[in-house]
Amino acid sequence: MPELSLTSWLDPILDYFARQAGIPTSDYSAQVGGEGIGVALEVVADLFTKGWLNKVVQFATGAIASGYAIWGGPGVSARLKKELLALGTHELLRFVDPKPSDIIETRKSIDDTVDAIKRGDWNAVLASILRTPSELQAMLSAMGIPTQLTTPPVSPPTAPPASPPAGGSSEFSVNK
Repeated sequence: MPELSLTSWLDPILDYFARQAGIPTSDYSAQVGGEGIGVALEVVADLFTKGWLNKVVQFATGAIASGYAIWGGPGVSARLKKELLALGTHELLRFVDPKPSDIIETRKSIDDTVDAIKRGDWNAVLASILRTPSELQAMLSAMGIPTQLTTPPVSPPTAPPASPPAGGSSEFSVNK
């Protein structure tokens, strides 16, 4: 049975750099690829979640990946363990070493969630932990991704105005 690997496809691409560094290609690819997968997962989480939920997703992802690498048992290959440790460490470090703006957003999210639960406003609870369509649109626009329709919506044609009756009078004429 072939060995399960998340990053073996990177071996031919990274072989040159691994040889220059004096590191086995599989180890180099496991580290670089595991870190890259961690970054990709972080981007996806950042696109759709915010505040405390974002931190929970990062922590859970990091804990699951690292935990499986450590306690997955003898059936887990050394390479997969290295990949998962790189991925898990990336996510866990984002959780334990947040940016100052993350701390502010997380605190606001916790406060907003608690207030919304007290009011029974479940839409506000979701808005405190998930990005709204307008937030997602602003983020995508900031990345240079077009978010508006390129053509305006087509409206149905309007009927032509009714012509006045044959006597020359109209409902808008004034009798003197």
